[in-house]
Amino acid sequence: MVKRTIGDALFRGIALLNENSIENAGIDARVIMSSVLKCDKLYLTVHRDDEISKEKENEFFSLVKRRASDEPLGYILNYKEFMSLDFYVDKNVLIPRPDTEILVEKVISYFEGKSPLITDMCTGSGAIAVSLAKYIEGAHVTGLDISPDAVRIAKTNAEKNGVAEQCDFILHDVLKPYEVLADAVVSNPPYIPTEVVKGLDATVKDFEPHIALDGGNDGLTFYRAITQNAKYSLKHGGLLAFEVGVELADEVCSIMENEFSGIDVMRDLAGIERVVYGIRK
Repeated sequence: MVKRTIGDALFRGIALLNENSIENAGIDARVIMSSVLKCDKLYLTVHRDDEISKEKENEFFSLVKRRASDEPLGYILNYKEFMSLDFYVDKNVLIPRPDTEILVEKVISYFEGKSPLITDMCTGSGAIAVSLAKYIEGAHVTGLDISPDAVRIAKTNAEKNGVAEQCDFILHDVLKPYEVLADAVVSNPPYIPTEVVKGLDATVKDFEPHIALDGGNDGLTFYRAITQNAKYSLKHGGLLAFEVGVELADEVCSIMENEFSGIDVMRDLAGIERVVYGIRK
């Protein structure tokens, strides 16, 4: 009887992913195997010739087949790291992206030594809200989302990361005023134009929630509403900080210019204008 080994299963899993044109097939297969065996990647190298049980092998290939169908790794494992914290994710929320860390880092540095009240609009998984509560001592963060599932998941992630007492998550349509004045309003809203959503990569279009992607005809619907309603939700002198889509920074700056001063733009590690922020006059 042929011995089933970890290395052989990995080899076949990587081949299956490559056959389906999955980028980073080797990395993804190893991450999946590490999750199945509850081990680190070094273990896989050292123990590649160890036998793998039929049960674990079947579990591994079940997950690999999901990845081969373009399902994002975050949904397969119900896990994504963001700001060095662990977040539960599933198909009801967007998977946090590294680009969004630029926005979070800006807000953290802005409130160093202070204890702000922050509102995170379109909170989704709660990645932004939880990270701000974790890294700004004394901060209280309220996350708003129109999705009951997102609110539930965000609460789970606040508990998971030990900041449940510093966070509230509320069901609210951010296109409508939220009448609590905060020291900062932060948002990574839906910003992909409606027609563009249809042409997105299958990994995004077929799996991530469209309600969290679709920013209206020009991608600016949420920026307009949040900015126009800032008089209800943001103190004078308060910070408004957005993540913005590619090539939207100038238009978001224009939307903010009447009611905000000190408007500026930050680029991400790829040099793309990713964050727009300003101070309410």
